[in-house]
Amino acid sequence: MTDINSIKPGTVFAWFMLVLIVRRIVLIVMLIVTKKKTSPGPPPPDTSDRPTRINGAIRNDSENDAYFLILYLGTAIFSYSVNADIVRMIVYGAVYLTTRSIHSVMFILALQPHRMLAFLFGLLCTFAMSLDLVITMSRTTN
Repeated sequence: MTDINSIKPGTVFAWFMLVLIVRRIVLIVMLIVTKKKTSPGPPPPDTSDRPTRINGAIRNDSENDAYFLILYLGTAIFSYSVNADIVRMIVYGAVYLTTRSIHSVMFILALQPHRMLAFLFGLLCTFAMSLDLVITMSRTTN
């Protein structure tokens, strides 16, 4: 078993990016599958809006993931030089991926209160990581 202190931030960032890309590919495959299933005539009421919702989930992820990725990369680069504790990066990545995945599912299923809560947890995770990076950078010598 690998010791947690031997894990490098670049490895954590690479795994995070892989899972993020796999999540995006799953959404795109869902979009392709739902568009292929459309038949001539009026669609059933529960599936008529599904391709639009999947497109919206992909667009929403693209808008929100950029901020987190920049902060995550900054944390991987700068915080490791100050503190070699990699657990924070793993926790931030896991919480963000989980909440954004839940948000995407809730977006597609149009479950509003749950969607908002998932978005807020993802936003709080981004804010916490931003604050953590500011505190870490404040501790470094110039």
